[in-house]
Amino acid sequence: MKRSLSAAVLAALALSACGGSHGTAPAVPGKSVTSQAHVRHLKSQIRTTHDIVGSPPLLRLTLNLFDAPLIGATASNAKFNAGILGVDAIDTNGDSWQLIANASPQVVNLLDLQSSALVLGDGMLPAGTYPSVQLLLDPATTTVTYNGTTYPVVFSDPDHPWWDPTQTVEAVTVPLSVSGSGGESLTATLDFNVFQSANLSDGVVFVTPTVAGGISSPTISGSVVNAAGGPVANATVIATDASGKIANTAPTAADGTYHIRGINPGEYTISVANTFTTNAGVTVTATGADDGAGPSTLVVLGPDSQVSLNALRD
Repeated sequence: MKRSLSAAVLAALALSACGGSHGTAPAVPGKSVTSQAHVRHLKSQIRTTHDIVGSPPLLRLTLNLFDAPLIGATASNAKFNAGILGVDAIDTNGDSWQLIANASPQVVNLLDLQSSALVLGDGMLPAGTYPSVQLLLDPATTTVTYNGTTYPVVFSDPDHPWWDPTQTVEAVTVPLSVSGSGGESLTATLDFNVFQSANLSDGVVFVTPTVAGGISSPTISGSVVNAAGGPVANATVIATDASGKIANTAPTAADGTYHIRGINPGEYTISVANTFTTNAGVTVTATGADDGAGPSTLVVLGPDSQVSLNALRD
């Protein structure tokens, strides 16, 4: 059953402007892993650790982290603190390879990452293909503060992909496909979509963690306006890839602007939804839109494309 959200709570956990500057976010002082090991396995498997024998060809992967914002949540009145433990890469056998590791949780306010990236770190992997990565979070140090009140966070993940039955670590699977040969260096961008993830109910923030990922750093930005040229706020902008899968979403700010990150190079349909239910079960309705279906357009992205679309008339 979806948790309900009162109007007052929705104002607390709803979309904020994504165009504001928060300065340059510091890098997480994580450890770049140079020794390759199976460090964790998926749920129902036995945890094992065994180093690679010999000197196989290696590839380097660097990860950056952004965030999609919340209505009413700004740097001055809110914090969504995530305790980041590291990142694992998942190979085609389902085994986990330690990529980035922090000795203790690095607590990062995700709302500071709307316009500048956090450098999570980098690590070495045996050359090959990894269909996904896992962002490792510490539930004990993951909290939300709004207007001076700190709320506990409960991860609401029906398919918790972690070997630890006590769930003392939350492993968030990111559909980031990494493939490289020996000596190759790759960069990828993750987007922790707090907009899609958070639902405040009965004094608790329930989080259905939703993180998008893409190779390199393409970005789509633009605005949504009505027929009179006025901004459409709280609309959901959706990037759908050529296979018909939603790659990522972003809300429009009070001025109608949006940014979409954490996607791969390729072709996307960019569409606007005036009513949208997030993965966490919150229904968000646009304000300022005209009646009728939302607009859409096609865009093709290169590895580092920074595409600014013409205003979408909603």
